[in-house]
Amino acid sequence: GDGFFCPHCRALQPPDPGRDYFSLMDCSRSFSVDTTKLQHRYQQLQRLVHPDFFGQRSQMEKDFSEKHSTLVNEAYKTLLAPLSRGLYLV
Repeated sequence: GDGFFCPHCRALQPPDPGRDYFSLMDCSRSFSVDTTKLQHRYQQLQRLVHPDFFGQRSQMEKDFSEKHSTLVNEAYKTLLAPLSRGLYLV
C-alpha cells in the first residue's frame, strides 16, 4: 500500500517524517515534474486522507488525517511551482 494505513487494522497511521515530497507525490526527484500527474496524485491522496472522511473514526485518526492533509497540500504547492520546486530540490 501507500504506507498511510495499517495493513492489519486499516487505521490511518501518522505521516512518515522521513518521506520527501517527491516520494509522497509519486514524482521522480527532478526539476521537471508532470504537473497533470501531480494534480491527479494530489486529488487521489486527498480522497484517502482528507479529514472529511474521518468523521466517524477515532480522535487519533482524525489528528493524523489533519497532518496528512496539510502535508499533501504543502507537497502539492511546493512541487507545483517551479521556484519552490527548485528550492526544495537543493
